[in-house]
Amino acid sequence: MYWVSTQHTPVAADELTNFEHTYGITLPIPYASFLTQYGPGTYCGLLVIERPDPQLLQSYADYELWTHNDNCPITAQQLGECVFIGSSIDGDFLAVHPQVEGLLWLPRHSEVITMKPLDVQAPFIDTLEHILRDEFGRIEPFPRYFEPVSLDRVATFLQFNPPETAEAYGSANPNDQALQVAPASIQVLAQRFKQHFDSNLWIENEHICLAFLQSLGGYVRFNYAYGREVAIIYEPKAIALHDEVLSFLQKEHCQVVE
Repeated sequence: MYWVSTQHTPVAADELTNFEHTYGITLPIPYASFLTQYGPGTYCGLLVIERPDPQLLQSYADYELWTHNDNCPITAQQLGECVFIGSSIDGDFLAVHPQVEGLLWLPRHSEVITMKPLDVQAPFIDTLEHILRDEFGRIEPFPRYFEPVSLDRVATFLQFNPPETAEAYGSANPNDQALQVAPASIQVLAQRFKQHFDSNLWIENEHICLAFLQSLGGYVRFNYAYGREVAIIYEPKAIALHDEVLSFLQKEHCQVVE
């Protein structure tokens, strides 16, 4: 698994033990092991792993957001007793309850709470990948990466404005000729970036391209869906590399968005 940044904040085992004693719950071993090794953060850009929170779901207990029938793994009363441990970027909740085996998936856009199997002998990443396949349709192999929570990471946003003369080149399959002139599209721009910088991990699909540079403590994001947005996500200590990346992008017709 690729680490977007080495600046992670692992959770002390004693902190989790004290939490268990205070709230009378045994946290899943794979989850606790994940926190002590990696700390809070986002897995594959889709699932956010958090420190355990016994209060977050209490505020939802009085609202009838989910159906609590015979098929529901928890009752309405138990909802307020659940411990929140993570979420998805879509706003779904991941939680545990002391009297329920496995993980609870509380969806944002559905009234049906489901149970996610948890193999206590397997790494927590295996459970996360099961959720990705089940909830996001990620059946094919995909790059695995973890983005630790960072209070210091900042971003520079740019607008890509290709010159009109570049419109003659297609964007779907950039060729060598297109790479020799001003980039005709954000896809061509990304390929030129790939040629200029040695990225540690490259993720690309029809919607987005992410070029990870661990020395940057982040990545450069090319928004294919929008066709204009570029972002540099970095840590302040990597300002020299940030400036090099910024200079390259500005020469390729990107302007900083103030």
